[in-house]
Amino acid sequence: MPFDPPTDVAALQVAWMRRGRFVTLPEGHRLFVLQEGRGPDLVLVHGFPSSSHDFAAALPFLTSRFRVTVFDQLGFGSSDKPRDASYSLLDQGRRAGELVRMLGIQRASVVGHDMGLTVAVEMLCRHEANELGFALDGLVLTNGSHLVELAHITPLQQALMTDEGAATFAATYDPERFAAALALVWADATRTPEVDRRAITYWLAQGDGLAIIGQIARYNLERSRYADRWRPILGRTRVPIRVVWGDRDPIAVIEIGRRLGEMSGGPLVVLEGVGHYPQMEAPEAWAAAVAP
Repeated sequence: MPFDPPTDVAALQVAWMRRGRFVTLPEGHRLFVLQEGRGPDLVLVHGFPSSSHDFAAALPFLTSRFRVTVFDQLGFGSSDKPRDASYSLLDQGRRAGELVRMLGIQRASVVGHDMGLTVAVEMLCRHEANELGFALDGLVLTNGSHLVELAHITPLQQALMTDEGAATFAATYDPERFAAALALVWADATRTPEVDRRAITYWLAQGDGLAIIGQIARYNLERSRYADRWRPILGRTRVPIRVVWGDRDPIAVIEIGRRLGEMSGGPLVVLEGVGHYPQMEAPEAWAAAVAP
C-alpha cells in the first residue's frame, strides 16, 4: 500500500535526494549515495529500518574534516527494493564494498550503526580476506545488537522475522503510528526534529519496502548464524576499532557496547543519557566520538 508523505516529510525527502545521486551496482540495482566534505574518506553505514538520512544532523560536524559518504542500502530509503534480491548482511557488506570502490575511494574508515554495525563488520571480514575493494583504515561500531543474545529484542522485531508477522505488519502499517513508537528508542525524542523520525517511517514504505520487510528483518537471525565469522575477527584484526554507544538504548543495551570494546581491545566512548540513535539525538557529541 503506497503512502504519500505529508508536505513536511516530502520536502525533507526531496531536499535530501537533491544532495545525492544514484549509482548502479554490477548486479544492476541502484543505490542512493550522498558525498559531502573534504579530507580523508569516512563511510557511514545506516541501520534498520531507516536510511542514509539518519546521519544528516551529524554531517555538519564531520564534513569540515572528512569527505563523508552515506548511502541507502539495498531495500532502504530511496535505493531499489527488489523482491528477488538477497538481503543477507553478507551481501549488504559486499555491496557496500563495491559501491565504495565504484566511487573511486581507495581507503576509508567505516562507521556502522544498528544493522549497519554488522554490515561494517562484514566489510572488515572482506578486508581481511582482500576482497573488500578498498583499504579499511578504521572501524567504528555504534549502537547495534551485534551480540544479539544480549539485546532486548522487541516483540515486533521477533514478529518481523516470521512470514506471518511481516505480512501482518505490512497489512496494518501506519507510518505516523510507527513513528510514534520509534520515538521510544530515543532517551529524549525532543532532541530530534519530529519530521526526521517521521521521514524514517515514510521512506520505509516507499516502493516495495513493506513487501520485502520480512526478508530484511531476518538479519538478527544471521547475527547468531554467522557469529563465528563476525565475532573473532574483532580481536584478530589490526584495523583500529572504536566503540561509541548511547547508554540509554533500550534494545542494543550498553552491555553490548562494553563487550564489543573488550572483544576488540579498542576504546569505548559512552554517550551518557543518549538512546539508540545517537547520531540523531546528540549529533555533535557523536561526531566528535566517532572521529576525534
